[in-house]
Amino acid sequence: MRNKLLVVLFMMVFLISVTMAVSAQVVIKLTHEEPGNVENSSAHAAAVAFKNVIEAQSNGEMTVKIYPASSMGEQRERMELLQANVIQVNIASIGGIAQFYPAISAIDLPFAIPNHTIAYKVFDGEFGAELRAKLLEKTGLRFLTTSAGGFYVLSNNVRPIKTPADMKGIKFRTMSVPAHIAMMKSLGAAATPIPWSELYTSLQTGVVQGQHNPIPIMAIGGLEEVQEYATLTNHLYGCDWWLTSEKFYESLTPEQQKIFTNAYKTAAVVGRGHKQLLNATKFGVKFLQDAGVEVYSPTSAELEQFKEIAVPAVMDALAEELGQEGVDLANSLLDAVDNAKAEVYGN
Repeated sequence: MRNKLLVVLFMMVFLISVTMAVSAQVVIKLTHEEPGNVENSSAHAAAVAFKNVIEAQSNGEMTVKIYPASSMGEQRERMELLQANVIQVNIASIGGIAQFYPAISAIDLPFAIPNHTIAYKVFDGEFGAELRAKLLEKTGLRFLTTSAGGFYVLSNNVRPIKTPADMKGIKFRTMSVPAHIAMMKSLGAAATPIPWSELYTSLQTGVVQGQHNPIPIMAIGGLEEVQEYATLTNHLYGCDWWLTSEKFYESLTPEQQKIFTNAYKTAAVVGRGHKQLLNATKFGVKFLQDAGVEVYSPTSAELEQFKEIAVPAVMDALAEELGQEGVDLANSLLDAVDNAKAEVYGN
């Protein structure tokens, strides 16, 4: 009888231990909209790096499941799932965030960020901290980092674009971001917000005739197949925005938070480097040219024409649509850019 009792007690202890181990397991669902392919997608390469750090440093206590290619829904759906803590990390676009915090679209100012070095300084510094506090207050979501940034080019299948006059009447797809829409309208184009998932078909069928994105993003969507002309304006800096549920983050132990932080900071480095590599090799200007796209690089004088028209129009639109909060955020970005330039270049 005593032996049987010991066996029962042992089994009870074993089952309790197993239950505690299972309950302690942290599963992180990470989602993004790019293909699940580390060769072509900087978002997925960063996600895989994040997963590797999490699982290696936690000794299996934390695991990551990656859901690429919008398999957890489009931008808005993924943000809602993040708020509900159904998913724990979302790699979003600024258009997705703007649906929940409209003022953030104020930082998508044309020609504001000149290069990657300045972009990293701005978003990793005090301005990034300011955004982090605002996003947490407005959405309950924690902004972690930016990754995989790239500069936008204009493309269309109507005519070569060398100056703003060439934009007149062309139907350009944009995200639902006031700054993007205002910029296109100021340049004489017809701005048409369309979800990313519908862009290829919309260009193919003539719903829109042009779009703007970094070249690697064009490649992911196969847009070079339905565009004839591209102009290297580099007018906007777009990047991946890493967000997490505050509820999830606060549920982690201090040690788990350290691992989580190490993971997303590593992911940012990987995503940024991966996008630069794609630009320099696989998905750069030569990629478009090889696909039969006619590529034009504007002169400084021609770029100044775009800037002189677009910047004031966007600032006016921000004041009208986003109010003082949007204007303040835009000016805060411009100040951060100036400070970053002074730090990097000494003037």
